[in-house]
Amino acid sequence: MNDVEPVYDKETDTLKAIAKGHPSASAVTNSKGVTVFFAPDSNEVLGYVIQNFSAYYEENKNDDGSYAVDVPTRVPVNLEEEMDFDEEQLKSGVRIAEMY
Repeated sequence: MNDVEPVYDKETDTLKAIAKGHPSASAVTNSKGVTVFFAPDSNEVLGYVIQNFSAYYEENKNDDGSYAVDVPTRVPVNLEEEMDFDEEQLKSGVRIAEMY
């Protein structure tokens, strides 16, 4: 996911970064409002979407104007227990981006 540039749609206030599609992708949303799409057969993360991005940005921006989106490399098998991806985030890269 680190090589996928997020795209912001001002009209819908949505930020999305989709690395690849899948004919039967599943999705899960964490407590910060990041919806992660994943392949149900491998749990591989395919991309993410943040609706109401302006609010997300205000809550997660750094002093220099950058922000972080924590996206795991794989969605945990037991989604009910790992919905916020805390353990997985520590093992995966954190996407740092600038809002334009």
